[in-house]
Order: sequence, then structure tokens, then C-alpha cells
Amino acid sequence: MTIGLTLASASATARSTALAAQKTQIESLEARNSREAQRNAETSEKTGLEGLGISASRVKADSATIGQLLSIAFTWDSGDAYEIARTELQDRFDLSEKDAFFRTFMPPSRFNRDADGKRYYYIDAVGLNSALGRNTDTEVVAVTGTRYRYAVMADVVLTIDGSASINQPQPAVPRPTATRRVLVYVTLDARGRLSELAAIAASGSTRTSR
Repeated sequence: MTIGLTLASASATARSTALAAQKTQIESLEARNSREAQRNAETSEKTGLEGLGISASRVKADSATIGQLLSIAFTWDSGDAYEIARTELQDRFDLSEKDAFFRTFMPPSRFNRDADGKRYYYIDAVGLNSALGRNTDTEVVAVTGTRYRYAVMADVVLTIDGSASINQPQPAVPRPTATRRVLVYVTLDARGRLSELAAIAASGSTRTSR
């Protein structure tokens, strides 16, 4: 009986070890298949772009530049930060106040000035904040020589502090949040230099709000 129990125990241990090894092997195969599927998808996309005469590596580099641009333009939490964002966009991408983007879509923030020259921005008065959302879709819509024109759909998350006055502390309550979709057109050359920047606030109702 003792010998039988010992053999049974050894057999159970062996089966457990074998099952563990099989589980590890299955997980390894699943991970490898997932990586291969991702590589195949990337290869397919790259092949499709190249078939249209579009460089996948160029699109990747331009997408990174566009991401930086959008982050600067749509991430600010005060009147001062908004004006700094406008200045940084102009300096980094060689733009000016005369460009349509800064005249129509991102104009100077309204403000009042006191006797000492201090500015009180409207953005601060209403407690408005903006942040670039995670959902951004970038597509090539035209290629002219070395210039790629992109259409970018981006989510912009807007929040309001709820402060009645910029001189009053912000209340410790949840801030209203709304997400709006924005269409941005960007044209970049082979060196990443920007020659077009235009944006249109999507029509229709707010996408999400809470």
C-alpha cells in the first residue's frame, strides 16, 4: 500500500509538472502569435502606404511632430498658459499672428487691465482649462512633392473650475468636463517644417460631458 501511495503521489506530481510546462508553452505561443499578428498588421499598413507612394517612416515622424503641436495648442490651464502656448507654437513652427489659425481658432485671450497694468484674463475668470485627449486620428489626405497634408481628428477635454472669481479659492467640488472633437489640417515638408495649420471645431453637440 505504501509503495502504491508513493507511486500515485509521484505520478500526480509528474502530471502537475507536465501541465505547468504545457501552460507555459501555450502562453509563450500565444504571446509569439500576438507579436507576429502585430508585425503582420504593421507590414500590411506599410505596404499599403508605399503602394500609394507614401513613406510609412515619414508618416510616423510627422505624426510625432503633429502630436507635439496638438499638445501645445490644446493643453493649458490659465490665461497666461494659453498665451504661452500661442507664443510657443509660433516660435517652434515658424508661425505668426497673421496666420489664420491664430486669428480665428486660437485668438489672443480677452482680458481686463488694472491701473498697474496687470492683466485679468477671461479664461481665469471662468476657470477654463483645456487638455488634449487620448483619441487622435491622423490620416494623409494629399501629397504634393515632399509635402504631406494631414487631416487630424483630435479630442479636446475642457474643464471648468467653477470659481466665481479669480481672487477666490477654487471650491473642492468635481469640475464639469466636456469632450469636443476638433478637425485640424497640417501640412509638413520632408524636414518637418510646417506650411499649413488650420483647425475647425466640429459641429454638433458635445461628445461626452459629466
